[in-house]
Amino acid sequence: MSTSAPPQSPLATPLPWDLVSTAYEELVVPKFEAYARDALRLAAAPPGSRLLDVACGPGTLALLAAGDAAQVDALDFSVDMVGRLKTRAARAGLGNIIAVVGDGQALPYDDGVFAAAFSMFGLIFFPDRAAGLRELRRVVRPGGRAVVSSWQPMERVFAFNLLMTALGELMPGLGFGKGKAPLGDGDEFRAELAAGGFAAVDMHEVVHAHEFADVDAFWTDASRSMAPLVLLRSRLGEPGWLELERRLLERLRERAGSGPIVLEMRAWLGVGTR
Repeated sequence: MSTSAPPQSPLATPLPWDLVSTAYEELVVPKFEAYARDALRLAAAPPGSRLLDVACGPGTLALLAAGDAAQVDALDFSVDMVGRLKTRAARAGLGNIIAVVGDGQALPYDDGVFAAAFSMFGLIFFPDRAAGLRELRRVVRPGGRAVVSSWQPMERVFAFNLLMTALGELMPGLGFGKGKAPLGDGDEFRAELAAGGFAAVDMHEVVHAHEFADVDAFWTDASRSMAPLVLLRSRLGEPGWLELERRLLERLRERAGSGPIVLEMRAWLGVGTR
């Protein structure tokens, strides 16, 4: 009996990240910088090191790392994201960031050249996570660390659970928010890092919160900055999207009330040593 591979996540292709790149730079980077600082602290690379940021987006970690590093190599499969990183680096006067478009499952770097390597909320979407982890280990020098981040299951976060429940009711066949969170289980995450060849694997639970004035403000942010929602909008077209938005907001307002919404974003930072 033949078995088929699970369908590839739409987030494993560049399209949604190209679509969301503008809002990501504006809305997501300020929230994700806290996790990037945590990752840099855990990697503990010496000043003047050469670092790698895989699935770098618009440079959330790369720009923070560049201040102490000799060089930061950054790679992403989204042309728009890499373009935004280059623009941000130039604007900040950072000439030590080398950003390229590429595949995190087949890194274009020699073995053992980085003091530390990172993949912040990117490797979790790779079609072949094992290849991505092996590649991270390959390019880190002996004794160097890799830090990979993932989200804990979204149902543990009130605001996201509220949104996903309402969206699932309105579009039951969508599948958004369903299924197992990639590397959302700490023990499984640890096991995958170990299987990728990393030693001294350690898991760190990190929570950073962001408050919105009300559910409308939360929806405005999420609908612009969450790649699955931006992709859904492009597929529905404006008339279909506006009707969905109207019905969705009715449910969200009814269930969340008129007060502030606190978004507690729960993440794992997995750290492994070559």
